[in-house]
Amino acid sequence: MALRMRRYWLGRNPLRRRSDRLEGAGVAVALILLLFSVWPAVVMGRLAYENGLQAERAGPGIRQQVTATLVQDAPGPVPVAGEGVAPESHAAARWVTPSGERRTGQVAVPAGARTGASVKAWIDGRGALTRPPTTHADTLAGAVTTTLLVIAGAAATLALGFRGFRWLLDRGRYAAWDASWAEACARWRRRKPDR
Repeated sequence: MALRMRRYWLGRNPLRRRSDRLEGAGVAVALILLLFSVWPAVVMGRLAYENGLQAERAGPGIRQQVTATLVQDAPGPVPVAGEGVAPESHAAARWVTPSGERRTGQVAVPAGARTGASVKAWIDGRGALTRPPTTHADTLAGAVTTTLLVIAGAAATLALGFRGFRWLLDRGRYAAWDASWAEACARWRRRKPDR
């Protein structure tokens, strides 16, 4: 690693070519851009966190849990390939919204639950079924994951860009190398003694 970093170090080595100095500058620019990508990553992580906080909210008019009564038997345990038996099923249930309106819909219930059984269901502010609120741990995990993905995406983009830049520099180096060899060969032929 130290040898690779020394390769890009801006020193006074007389053997360093212009393309070597450009490559070192390219590394510096890529690292600076990577550092600048941290700010947008934090902003995106913050937005994901705020969205997660909204998904955590529960209460009247937002999302709340009600007791629903099954109006049909739930299917029994269903075998799932490679996972054994599904512990949950769906069945029709009836619940009453906070405004007193009766609603019916498919809710998740334990497999094999019978008609008349009480189950808990989450409804939104309009009384329709919705998902349960997320946990704060899920919110934090989502924010951290978003931040890391933005930084990783920036790093991958910069790495690909730098790789393309090096490819261009290498093409120039190889062309210069070929030109130097052709010039050296021409000089050696001229110096060849006559027999």
